[in-house]
Amino acid sequence: MDRLPLRRRDEATAPHGRLLNPPLAPTAAQRVLAAAAPAAAWAAYMPIGAKYLGYLVLAAAALGLLVRQQRLSAITREPGTPAIVALVGLLALSSLWSPAPWSEIGSHLWLYGLLLLLPVIAFACPAATARLALQHFAVASGAVGLLFVLHWAGALPPSRLWSHTIDAYGNQRICNSLLLALGVVVSLWHATQTPAWRWPRFAWLALAFMTAFGLTLQDRRTGMLLLPLLLLAWALVRPAPAPRRAAAALAVALAAAATWNLSGGVRERMAEGIAELRSYESSDAVETSWGQRVRMLEVTAGMVRERPWLGHGVGSWETLWQAHTRSGTMLAANRTPHNEFLLLAQQVGLPGAALLLGLLYAFVRAALSAGPAGVPMLMVWLAIAWTGLFNAVLRDAKFALPLLMLAACSAAAQRDRPTGPGAA
Repeated sequence: MDRLPLRRRDEATAPHGRLLNPPLAPTAAQRVLAAAAPAAAWAAYMPIGAKYLGYLVLAAAALGLLVRQQRLSAITREPGTPAIVALVGLLALSSLWSPAPWSEIGSHLWLYGLLLLLPVIAFACPAATARLALQHFAVASGAVGLLFVLHWAGALPPSRLWSHTIDAYGNQRICNSLLLALGVVVSLWHATQTPAWRWPRFAWLALAFMTAFGLTLQDRRTGMLLLPLLLLAWALVRPAPAPRRAAAALAVALAAAATWNLSGGVRERMAEGIAELRSYESSDAVETSWGQRVRMLEVTAGMVRERPWLGHGVGSWETLWQAHTRSGTMLAANRTPHNEFLLLAQQVGLPGAALLLGLLYAFVRAALSAGPAGVPMLMVWLAIAWTGLFNAVLRDAKFALPLLMLAACSAAAQRDRPTGPGAA
């Protein structure tokens, strides 16, 4: 065939005008992936069953696509993949010396094993699909913010469609607070990606405001503490002269101070927590929220000192916790130490905690090297690191499923990759 300089050779036409090699139609896996990514973003705020469905369908579509394209082995190029594989492998090995029942061991390995799907999704998902998922997450966050505003104004009728969000309890309520903080920064990031001051930028800013307004009306401290930290980190790493970064950091501090003064509910919750710490006594009889967390840190740190290098084995924390606390107390009813770093150190020793720090470092470094496109990825991993200080973010599926989904999509969104058959 003669060379056709103005037309790709695979699009050459026959004499009757039809393409000899027409572009390949999307495969079933590609179609499912394109639909599952936005759906999983909305599922972040839904009950745990929807979270599982969104994440696992997204992972299955990604896995099917990589197998079809014979690119599965290439996921080792994803940041943090070696640390993830090593961490899950170490946890699996520790089942040999864990005193926990096999049901607990299996449950923990399943939850930590969800990490293995993160690089699969990140590598298979096209950048455009991932960015669309982040857009849907921002819109979903704005919708949830609006629900809180309407609830506060007394204009929200009761309905099962949103009762699991507005009336969520326990870790689901904390997770919603965390996700709203991420929704604010993702909306702001989209505003910075729009050219000049056109209407899309105003729309993203309005969405960020609605999400932030809803965040101030909910009663959990996690998101309210996280949001200024994320904005401050973004201000400090943005590619701008030092005076502009300092001015942005000052603006974040002033905005946080203004929100503090205007939000009585936030002040009350923080004052409540500080009062709990001041009245804390190192005893199993402690009943306050922050007091119990301090007691769990004390006891879990003691478990780590007992076996600092090998740990007590995967799933062993609850078994040992019952032996270290007085039964019948509120403290004894806890199932995790509310600290992911300590929980891993208790199960697989200091090497496990080091592997978690290693994968956090790998993802944060990759986000920083991507420049402005890596902002969502940086925000997600900072949120995981921060929340991991006060919750078991990987051990609890309520946190892990939406956060891992956002981590995968934000990693895929920061760069374009060839996605055709045989692409490397």
